[in-house]
Amino acid sequence: MLLGMRIGGLTAVAVSAWLALSPAQPAPETSPLPAPSEAAPSLVLYRPPVGAEVVDSFRPPAHVGAPGNRGLEYDPELGQPVWASAGGEVIFAGQVALNRFVTVLHRDGLRTSYGYLGWIAVDEGDLVSPGQLLGTTSERFFFSVRNGDQYLDPAQVLSSGRVRLVPHSEPDGRGRLPAKQSIQTNLQPDR
Repeated sequence: MLLGMRIGGLTAVAVSAWLALSPAQPAPETSPLPAPSEAAPSLVLYRPPVGAEVVDSFRPPAHVGAPGNRGLEYDPELGQPVWASAGGEVIFAGQVALNRFVTVLHRDGLRTSYGYLGWIAVDEGDLVSPGQLLGTTSERFFFSVRNGDQYLDPAQVLSSGRVRLVPHSEPDGRGRLPAKQSIQTNLQPDR
């Protein structure tokens, strides 16, 4: 090797000859990268789709077809804008019975549905960004979240804005912890 370094131009020749005469090393075993559909889902932050008061909370039905509320009911002003709670692809935009609905499939696999729209601003197949206009409200507005066929509580999925860390209080109520004890915190939305 020193000879190759001193000769300069012969270094490449010496290294090439050494590699050619060396016993072949098997390539290290590696597992292939997962296909995009098998990859872990990305974090998706969901925001409220409309600036209105929730008047009826999520009440999951006891079984398929049973009564309950599979989402959140809002009391909006007529014609209020409805925004995409997160980015995704519009997989349905149209009428169900006498009501207009939009459903968006998000990259984490969840589907959000926006119901009782007065007007629809998107078409099936459109890619929407977080906060993009989907349509406007009618006299009421319904928002639901599904994972497959399972309805989720939208209030648990929606981002609540800032999060405030609140120290866990000890029984004495002073919030003090003994030395060397780790601090436990609870996450609570800042309201």
